[in-house]
Amino acid sequence: MQRNKQRTAKRGRRGFTLIEMLVVVLVIAILMAVAMPLYLGAVTDAGRKACRANMQTIASAEQAFRLRSSNFSYTTDLNQLNASMGSTATPVCPYNGSYSVEISDGSATSDNGQTVPAGSLIIRCSHPAHGSFAPGVDSE
Repeated sequence: MQRNKQRTAKRGRRGFTLIEMLVVVLVIAILMAVAMPLYLGAVTDAGRKACRANMQTIASAEQAFRLRSSNFSYTTDLNQLNASMGSTATPVCPYNGSYSVEISDGSATSDNGQTVPAGSLIIRCSHPAHGSFAPGVDSE
């Protein structure tokens, strides 16, 4: 009789049952379903903000280039801006987009819908979700 009690007591302490394990897996799956969209949204937003910061860096380098330039004009060649950015390479978009600079002719519009005055800069990223940045017109 004593032996039977010991065996039953040992059986009760083995571990999780299949039902308990399925409940744990279900709870983890529900938590992942809630957390994953939030995480992916945060990662996408961080990439967009890093790209915007790169465009602002290019805009600042353009201003420095304009001050150093003998004819006081902007350039659309990003390689000429490397000295003003303090590096030997042009910033790179986190999502492999490429940057381009254009000088507005007065008909271009910025991301917020306002017209960019003639002679002003527009920095664009080729990634479709990142858009463009027009210093003095777009505000962050």
